[in-house]
Amino acid sequence: MDINETVLELKVEEQKLQEELSDWKSKIPSGNMGKWHRQVKVDSITDKLAEIQKQIHFHDSIYLSSEIYKQWNTL
Repeated sequence: MDINETVLELKVEEQKLQEELSDWKSKIPSGNMGKWHRQVKVDSITDKLAEIQKQIHFHDSIYLSSEIYKQWNTL
């Protein structure tokens, strides 16, 4: 699998998680258990989103460094 394909899949997953996060943040909980459930879900999605963004940054930095190496190698 190419790095670009991996980043593309991660970005699609990131977009889905951001939509899910905005949905959960917009829900109005009823009672303390509803508030607790909403907060747990928001925290879980936020953690997943942070991990995916970290992976995207990692793959982007690998791609960028390989491009810099290719340019340096042609000099």
